[in-house]
Amino acid sequence: MPTHSLLKGNRPLFSLLVVVFITHLGSYLVLPVLPILLKVETGLTAAQIGFTLAVISIFMQVGSVVGGVFADRTGRRFIIALGALIRAGGLIGFAYFSTYSLILLTAAISGLGLGLNAPSTKAFISSLVKAEMRSTAFSLRGIFANIGMAIAGLTVFALFTGSSKLIFITAAVIYLGASVISWFFLPAGCGDENCREVKWSEYRQALKNIPFLVFVIATIFVWALYVQFALVLPLRAENVLSNGKDISIIWTINSITVILAQTLITKNIIRNIHPLTSVGIGAICIGSALGSLYFANTLFFFVFTGIIFITGEMLIMPTLDTSISQLAAARFLGMFFGLASVFTGIGEAIGNSIGGRLFEVADGGQRAVPYVTYVIVGFVIFIGMQLLRRWNPLSIIQPPKLMPTAAPNTESSTSHPNPINEG
Repeated sequence: MPTHSLLKGNRPLFSLLVVVFITHLGSYLVLPVLPILLKVETGLTAAQIGFTLAVISIFMQVGSVVGGVFADRTGRRFIIALGALIRAGGLIGFAYFSTYSLILLTAAISGLGLGLNAPSTKAFISSLVKAEMRSTAFSLRGIFANIGMAIAGLTVFALFTGSSKLIFITAAVIYLGASVISWFFLPAGCGDENCREVKWSEYRQALKNIPFLVFVIATIFVWALYVQFALVLPLRAENVLSNGKDISIIWTINSITVILAQTLITKNIIRNIHPLTSVGIGAICIGSALGSLYFANTLFFFVFTGIIFITGEMLIMPTLDTSISQLAAARFLGMFFGLASVFTGIGEAIGNSIGGRLFEVADGGQRAVPYVTYVIVGFVIFIGMQLLRRWNPLSIIQPPKLMPTAAPNTESSTSHPNPINEG
């Protein structure tokens, strides 16, 4: 079915995709420059910046668990709208607080809002379309997300390079808009599914899905490596470029790359190799991109590094979401996405904490040790994924089936604003 046919007459889906666009626009106004702003304007060390990002990740997981459970029980509209509202409050705090303790409080609020939003949005998309059209729906979601990210990066690069407070205030207003749209334009309940109250014993039964748990635990290492890009690249750019905020254009270029190239990567690579191999190759790309930052001394080189990174991301992101949907019980979609997001946050929290400390002890990223470490970790993840591939209980994970679509098959690529899974 063509994508325009999917949207025609499906106002809730279109409204939800608009919310996806808006939330990515708001998040990516902040993401490219947050480490720089925390370093330059509040005087935080690299270790403190890493811990601040870790707090965002940790509290996102609190929101993910709460949001995933209550979205399945009571409906998703309220959770999505509430998450956007809380996120707006956190962004306002970043605009006005400079004390470290208050910054950590703001980070916690911001992360909580993100966590409420992300799993509910993904589960809502799944419930608004028929099963055979979910691939197309997630493709549209990827397009809307990347358009928002591209516009955000370009906006920071062109307009906001000298006004940090305005960046946060603008992002907060955008999230307020997302909250209003969610409340007034999304349907109550759970889309085409019934929001029957789920007993806690049923959740405990679902958590006995050992292959799912093993898989998401393994992804902790992927996320710990992945999160280094949004931490290390801005700090490295601040050291070697005259205006570190210029690197926001990298997120615009990366988003455009996803829109243009994801179809080719999905059709020619992801659909033709085992998903765990795809994740492993993606990890090598990300590790190599991070390692190459040691040699980066011009904006062009940073852009080149970003393209290597986004290639790895395009291999990993759709594969992870597809694999989770294959391992999850359809009855508990919201909970499974929420639980997966918990392990994402654990990996990000560990990665941010270790990455910030590693960057600091390496004389602000001047030594080669962090960059060599990133490359080694990328190859170790590849080997680990190949070992998991040989574990029979994970044989249920298979390449996604080809579904006809008129849009680039971005699926759920590039869903990471903190980089944290955005809905």
